[in-house]
Amino acid sequence: MKREVGMGKSGIAAVLDGGDRLPPPPGNSDYDVVVVGGGPAGLAAASYCGRKFLRTAVFEGDCWGGILTRWCPDKKIDNYPGTPPGVRAEELARSLVDFAERSGVDLIGKRVEEITRNGEIRTGNETYRGNVVILANGSTAAEAGIPRERELAMEGGGVFYRIPDPSRFRGCRVVIVGGGDTAASHVQRLRGVASRVTVVHRQTELRCGREEIHAIEGDGDCEVCLQTAVETILGDDRVEGVRLKDLSKGATRDLEADAVVMAVGTMPNFAMFRNLGVSLDPKGQVATDPWQRTSVPRFFAVGDVCSPLKMIITAVAQAATAAHQAYAEVRSPYWK
Repeated sequence: MKREVGMGKSGIAAVLDGGDRLPPPPGNSDYDVVVVGGGPAGLAAASYCGRKFLRTAVFEGDCWGGILTRWCPDKKIDNYPGTPPGVRAEELARSLVDFAERSGVDLIGKRVEEITRNGEIRTGNETYRGNVVILANGSTAAEAGIPRERELAMEGGGVFYRIPDPSRFRGCRVVIVGGGDTAASHVQRLRGVASRVTVVHRQTELRCGREEIHAIEGDGDCEVCLQTAVETILGDDRVEGVRLKDLSKGATRDLEADAVVMAVGTMPNFAMFRNLGVSLDPKGQVATDPWQRTSVPRFFAVGDVCSPLKMIITAVAQAATAAHQAYAEVRSPYWK
C-alpha cells in the first residue's frame, strides 16, 4: 500500500510501506543530511533525520558504536535510562545501529578523509555530498602529560589509553591514572584478571558516580591513592614501574608495575575538519548554539566533539536537537 507524505518545499514524496528508499533529494546532493561519525551521537542524529524522511547517510571508518565498542565493548552501562541493568556497551551500540537501519539510514563503513565547506565528504577516491552535515566524530583519549608517557605508548611499551581486551593484562600489575567513570570501568574489567590494580588520582576524592565508586572500592582488592600524582614512568624500553608523589606531603615512592592505563579524560576529534574554519570554544571543542549549529552554515555538531558533558544521554539529546533543525534547514517547513 502506498501512502503520501508531505515533504515541505520539495513537494510530495511517495513512500512505500516496508522501508523503501525515498527519492533522491533535489539538486546535485547525494543526501539531505550526511553524518560523520558512527557513535551514539552520530547514529542517533542519523536515525532522527531518517525518521523525518530525510535521505541520510552516516559514515564510520572504525567500528560502529564509537567509543562504546572501540574502548570497552564489555563495559556495563548503568547510567542510560530505559536500558536493562548491566547492559553491555556493545549491546547498546547494536541497538543504536538497529534503530538507524529501521529509520532508513545508509550506514557507510568508510573513513572520512576530508570535509569541505560545501558539504562534500571524501573517502578515498569517492565523494559524497549533503545539503546538511552533522559532525559527530567524537573524541579520543587525552594524554596525561607524564614524562616518558608518549615514548612508552608505542606498541609493546606498556602505556595504554583504552582496554579493548582485558585478557591482555592477565597477571599484570596495572596502574590506572584518573579517578572518573573511565577509571572505574577499567577497574571493573581488570578485576580478577590483573594481579594488582592501583588507581592514582590527584584529587581528594574520586569524581565518578556512586556505583562506580563502589566498583573501584570492591572488596578492598584495588589500592586507591588519592592526592597522588604519577611523577614519571619507570623503565627503559617498557613500563617497569611508576614514581608516585604524595601531593599533600611531597614524599615520593616507586611502585612496580607492568602497565599504565591513562584515564584522564578525552579531547575532541577535530583534525579532519580543521580546514572548515568552525569556531572552537575555550576548551578546544566545537562551539555550537542551542540548536547545535556551528559557525559554518548548514554544519552541526553533536556529542563529544562539542559537549562538555561526555554522556550518552547528552549526545542523544543533542542529536535529536540537530536533526530537528536539520529538517528545518532542508525542508523549510511552515513552522520554521
